[in-house]
Amino acid sequence: MGILTLGLSVYVTACIIYATLSLAYFFLSQHKAFSCDSSYKKRLFFGLAGGGVSLCFLLPNAILPQTALGGFAALPVILTTILGGWLSGMIALVMTLASHGVPLTDKLAISLAFLMLFAGKVWRKRPIVIALSIAFIILVCRLGSLFLLNPAWHYGFIRLLHPALDHPPRFSSFFKKPFLNRPFLIQPLMECLCFFITYFALVVKKDYVEASIAMKDFALIDSVTRLNNRKRIDQEIIKLASETQSFGVGLIDLDDFKGVNDRYGHLIGDRLLFEVADIFRVTTRSKDFIGRYGGEEFLIFIRNADPLTVYQVCQRIRNAIANALFLANSPQPFKLTASIGVGMYHAGDDLMTCIHQADIALYQAKRRGKNTVVMANGAHRFNAIQTWED
Repeated sequence: MGILTLGLSVYVTACIIYATLSLAYFFLSQHKAFSCDSSYKKRLFFGLAGGGVSLCFLLPNAILPQTALGGFAALPVILTTILGGWLSGMIALVMTLASHGVPLTDKLAISLAFLMLFAGKVWRKRPIVIALSIAFIILVCRLGSLFLLNPAWHYGFIRLLHPALDHPPRFSSFFKKPFLNRPFLIQPLMECLCFFITYFALVVKKDYVEASIAMKDFALIDSVTRLNNRKRIDQEIIKLASETQSFGVGLIDLDDFKGVNDRYGHLIGDRLLFEVADIFRVTTRSKDFIGRYGGEEFLIFIRNADPLTVYQVCQRIRNAIANALFLANSPQPFKLTASIGVGMYHAGDDLMTCIHQADIALYQAKRRGKNTVVMANGAHRFNAIQTWED
């Protein structure tokens, strides 16, 4: 096999591996960059993608049978483990080892490589450390598997320790072969080269996806509270406009907050808003949506809940704010209260009308002395306001 053929083999193999894993990574990173800490389903899917690529290199006449080196089947397993963690790597490894017709040396080398990756948890390391570690692992595992399964190599090792022994024909012929005719040396080097190409290409893709998601999140996050901003709220309103399940709509307003800004300044006011946002993060459920609607007013969508559950969530928020001591370690601690108006959305309703309903309920809460939750009874009956007791 000439140098040009080897170069073509490395290039085409690297393209196939990169294209498949890159597409899988991009598909799994729609809202949050895929990593070894992603959900089990995502890591399982990524492992299947990596195992599928390995099988393509192992199946006869599947991909470039005249140029592709069989050892390249280890690379998708290695890259899948690095990007997706142990679970993704395990899935890819099992798929690869389950394939029929895989040489025992390849199976042993791939297994040794995965065990070394698993033991070192390389997916937690820095990219350059990973690259150097994998290159070393490929060489050690490939040469180690050949040594363990090749009796001539055993004799050669003994010959190095005992020079009096003669070289057997198979081992002595090694020194007479041209470099390109020594597959046990060329194959690990080609695997390392292919790994460097695909790995650093995937690292660039990973950094780009993470930066894009971070910029997108930054544009939709309120800089003071770190909650969703008004732009993100507008997007959620459009998304929920066709919701088929009922949910609650709550408007939360901090009582007499304008006096804090006027007396102590907006810097203190911003610190208070941030601590109030922390209370929202603790008292709401993961499936609920909350954002800063403007000033000291917040909008919350309480998903998949009946009116009583919606009311209880809002009451929990109100109690937590009323019982908290804000800026506790400062010379001037603060006590705050909040008034909450709530409406209910049902399938077919106009969501903006429901928000307007919650706004009217909030106005009623202010008139009733503040620090209370008032819930409108019905999506369109603005005059029917009720206050439920715990």
